[in-house]
Amino acid sequence: MVLTLAFCATAMSAEAQWSRVGAEVTTSLARAADDGPVALLDALAAALAANPELAADRTSAVALARAAAGPVRGFLGANLPVYRAIVQRIAAAAPEQARAAVSLAVAEEVARIAEADPRAAPTVPAVGPAATIPAERPETQSGIRIGSFMLYPDLQAGVFHDSNIFATRRGARSDIVGVISPSVTLGSDWGRHSLTVEGQIDVTRYRRYSAEDSIDWRGSVEGRIDATEATQIYIGALALRDHEDRTSPDAVAGTEPTIYYERRAYAGLSQRFGDITLRLGGAVERITFDDVPSTGGPINNSDRDRNRYTFGVLVRHRGDRFVQPYVEVMGDNRRYDDARDDFGYERTSTGYRAGVGAQFRFSSDLTGEAFVGLMQQNYRDARFSTVTALAATASLRWEATASTRLTAFLDRSIEETTLPGSPAYVYSVLGLRVEQLLIDRLSVIGRATVVRSDFAQVARVDDEVDLSIGLRYRVTRELTVGGDYRFTQRDSNVDNADFNRHQIFLRLGAAF
Repeated sequence: MVLTLAFCATAMSAEAQWSRVGAEVTTSLARAADDGPVALLDALAAALAANPELAADRTSAVALARAAAGPVRGFLGANLPVYRAIVQRIAAAAPEQARAAVSLAVAEEVARIAEADPRAAPTVPAVGPAATIPAERPETQSGIRIGSFMLYPDLQAGVFHDSNIFATRRGARSDIVGVISPSVTLGSDWGRHSLTVEGQIDVTRYRRYSAEDSIDWRGSVEGRIDATEATQIYIGALALRDHEDRTSPDAVAGTEPTIYYERRAYAGLSQRFGDITLRLGGAVERITFDDVPSTGGPINNSDRDRNRYTFGVLVRHRGDRFVQPYVEVMGDNRRYDDARDDFGYERTSTGYRAGVGAQFRFSSDLTGEAFVGLMQQNYRDARFSTVTALAATASLRWEATASTRLTAFLDRSIEETTLPGSPAYVYSVLGLRVEQLLIDRLSVIGRATVVRSDFAQVARVDDEVDLSIGLRYRVTRELTVGGDYRFTQRDSNVDNADFNRHQIFLRLGAAF
């Protein structure tokens, strides 16, 4: 009820909120965004040229950043380079004596907007449940210029204590774990078109249980062709090596974590016809798993190797600046290499997801998106029933005050499983993140997530709760330190699937 009242009150005061930068500027940026990233950045440059006072101080610059960054989540393709370009353009237009303060304030604001954008966040692993706690928000870095490209190095490091590294109900084993994650992004700084290349390595080391050590990596490339003001073409590829967490319902009881590889190629087209935007896209994904050693001999995982083919169309109406409805239909075909898995089941399936949704922006302080529809997977094995479920995704970003920000999210999907007798499970996650600025540069962040994994055709339901609280202190724009406490608990109706875990983190981040 409180959130509903706040929602309505904020919606009614939209014009007052936007008056910080002027309704004309806000409207021009929103309309330019209909034509893609280049048009949005050109409109931002034009607004700054016409009125340099928009970047003269922190307050007006942050308001302008909100107006420019708000529509970005509606773009197709990699959005983090667009967020960075917004920060750079506003900072460059600030007076020299205020540039440092403006740059930091704008970077912080745009990063908070980007944190709710799935296309700006790290890719969620394709195997097992999605991450139940959103990743740290992407940093909007200054970058290093290399010709017509910008290079963005980043280093995240930390150490944490895990009270139950194997996620077991009894006999929990604890350890101290160190993690270091260097990454680099190379992005073009062209007037038209775009090229982005990213790479990351995650090195994890356990003090006692060295068999849990891992070296994961990820690399991607994406290009955008601005064919016309109303037409953009996207093409990209991704490759990664990762491992299944011990909390995954499909994790096998091996002496080492299960390593898997993913390769993905995709392409898309965005075309605007007046107030109507049409998007077409498709992707081919290949996932393979390594066998795992165990005390009883190798565990075969090759029966999990598969290809996934997705293709879809989305039609959006952009006539209203507050609410932009859309219709989306997507096909989802999953093809396994082996005709039958080790238990004799055929897991190849065809499916779809279809529904209606809307992006809303009632003010620069209250934005979000909601989608509802139907999803289904139909399996080749006659013993498997068709899995049909409600499809739903939603996100909400609300800046309640200048120092209090709230992000909420909801997602439902049909996930693959190796559980004998079950074709899949419906994975539902609902989460909330609250960030409160305590003093200048020091924030407290609280997160709460609830997850349900409902397995089809078998009597298994897993309910998980994930809670955390942490502090972040920005020493400089480039350097951040922090600490977190995280509690995770699974309550399952299957024996020995329950567990609880306590983790304490110390973090250090450097982004240049």
